[in-house]
Amino acid sequence: MFDLIIRNGTLVTSAGRQKLDIAVKDGRIAALGEGNAQAAARVVDAAGLYLLPGLMDTHVHFRDPGLTQKEDFATGSRAALYGGMTYVVDMPNVKPVTSTAERLRARTERARREASLEIGFFALLTADNLEEMDALKQAGAVGFKIYLGTSVGEIAAPPDGVMLEQFRRAARLGMRIGFHAENNAINDYYTALEQAAGCTDPGALIRARPDFSEEEAVCKAIAYARETGAAIHIYHVSSGKTVDRIREAKAEGIDVTAETCPHYLFLDQADYKRLGVLLKVYPTVKTQWDKEKLWAGLADGTIDMIATDHAPHLPQEKQGGLWEAMAGVAGVEISARLMLDAVNRGRLTLEQLAAWMSENPARIWGLKERGTVKSGQPANLTAVDLSRRGVIHNARLHGKTNVTAFDGVETIGAPVFSVTGGKLFEIPLK
Repeated sequence: MFDLIIRNGTLVTSAGRQKLDIAVKDGRIAALGEGNAQAAARVVDAAGLYLLPGLMDTHVHFRDPGLTQKEDFATGSRAALYGGMTYVVDMPNVKPVTSTAERLRARTERARREASLEIGFFALLTADNLEEMDALKQAGAVGFKIYLGTSVGEIAAPPDGVMLEQFRRAARLGMRIGFHAENNAINDYYTALEQAAGCTDPGALIRARPDFSEEEAVCKAIAYARETGAAIHIYHVSSGKTVDRIREAKAEGIDVTAETCPHYLFLDQADYKRLGVLLKVYPTVKTQWDKEKLWAGLADGTIDMIATDHAPHLPQEKQGGLWEAMAGVAGVEISARLMLDAVNRGRLTLEQLAAWMSENPARIWGLKERGTVKSGQPANLTAVDLSRRGVIHNARLHGKTNVTAFDGVETIGAPVFSVTGGKLFEIPLK
C-alpha cells in the first residue's frame, strides 16, 4: 500500500504537461501514471491543479544564529512551507559567519532539529579561509559566497590575490562561487556625495549605488572565472547592463549563471514614491528599463532562476531616514504567488516557472535529487491553483518578521499544497 496518491493532477515541467497520478511511499515517488488503482493511506484529488517539481528558494537569510530576533530556522522554514517551497538555501552572513566547516556543521545540525523543511547552506569565503575550502565542501556546503559589496553584516571581500586562488580552488573542487556583486568603492563615494548634499529622496539611493557598481563587480567576477575556469553565479541581478554582460560571458563559454528576485521584476523607481524606505534593498530596485531587461534576460536564458533574497528585518528597522533604514525585505512566502499571478497575466508560462524555481536551481547547485519528478526520486512537489485569489497581508504571513514590499497586493494563483520528502502540507490562503 502506498502512503499517498495524488490523483488527476497535471504535472508541469519545462518539457511540457502530462495528466497523471503520483504515488508516494517511504518519502519517494513510487509510481507515475494515470488510473493507479492501488490503495493508499491517503488520497488527494488534484483535479484542476498543476503539479510542479518542488519549488525552491536558493537565496534566503534565516538569520540563525546571531540575528534570531528577525528570523530563525523554525519561523523561516514555516514561512517557506506556506509559500509552497520544498527546499531553501541559507546565506552565510550570520553571527558568527559560516566560514568554517565546524560552523557549517553546527548550523546544519541546528536546522535539522528546528526546521520544517530541508535547508542547505552557502559557505562564506573570506581573506583567511582559503585552506578551509576543501573541508567546507566535505561538510556539505551547497556552494561558496563572496561579498564584493557590503550588505547586512558589513563583510569585506577577500583581497584580489586570495580571491584569485579561491577561484582556482573552487574550480578544482567542482564548486560554484556566488557573488553579491557591487563595487564598494563606488558605492561609498557616491553615498558620501548624496549624504553631504543632504539628499534624502529615494532617488538618492539609486544614485548612491548606481547600476555601474553592479556591472563592474560582475565584470570582475567574470574576468576571474575566465582566467581560472571556475563556475560562478550572480545573486540578485538588478541591472539591465548586468544582463548584457552575463549574456556576453555565456556566449563566450564562461560558466556563469544568474538569478533575479520578484522585487526587481515587479517594482521599479516609480514605486519608491509609494513605498519609501520599505523598498530599500541592495542592490537597489532600478528603472522600468532595467525591469524589462530582467524579464528579457529570463526569457532568453541569460538569467537562470528566480530567488527571493528573503531578508527580514524588524518593522522599526524598516522605518526612519533613507540612510538609517535597513536594506532588505521578506519574500520567501509570497514569491510563488507573485510569479503565478504573472503567469495569469501572460508574463511567463508554468513551464518557465518550473524551470526558474525548481529545475534550474537544482541543476546549477548540484542538487541531484531535486528539480525532477521521477520514480525513485524523493517526493518533492508543489501543487498550484491558477484560479486561487487572495490578497497579500504582511500581518498574516508566517515568518517572525514579515515586512514585504507587496502588502495589500491582490494575486490570482497560489500554491495549495506541497509534498516535501513525502510529507503532505496543505496551504490555506488567508
